[in-house]
Amino acid sequence: MASEQNNNSEAPETSFRPLTRTERRNLWLQTYGKQDMALQLWVRLAEQQNQEFEVMFQMHGLLVFGQLVSTQTYAQFHIDIYENMYRQEAPETADFLREYYSALVPPPEQPEIGPEGLPILYQYVHLRDTTILNAGHRTKLPYWRGKISEIDAFVLGATPGE
Repeated sequence: MASEQNNNSEAPETSFRPLTRTERRNLWLQTYGKQDMALQLWVRLAEQQNQEFEVMFQMHGLLVFGQLVSTQTYAQFHIDIYENMYRQEAPETADFLREYYSALVPPPEQPEIGPEGLPILYQYVHLRDTTILNAGHRTKLPYWRGKISEIDAFVLGATPGE
């Protein structure tokens, strides 16, 4: 009897329910409203046509300069570097990292409209030959990945100067 009472006193399990079309649309509109659609356009050009652009991003008080590149270019850099680093001593690690970075790359024929009937929004941007300026300090990186929604402003054609 006591065990039956314990079973009945447990919190009821909430079941998973997929989002309705209206809920998905509302979430997309909320995300869409936070996006700079001009920046989305330049990222789309880099992703779909493998073009590169000199840019500067302002975000969280930092200035981030570099060459806007595709996810494929960013991922291939990491695949190559980790292949050289781990293939001999830790082939499982090399395989894992290859799979991870390969999974970041969007499909070559990614549609502009997603399965929900809403436009695809890119979530991340990738830079090559990156320079980050912060309070007079300069940091150089071969590649950089950042969240598009965190970028406050961008300028095409800007360089960090010397």
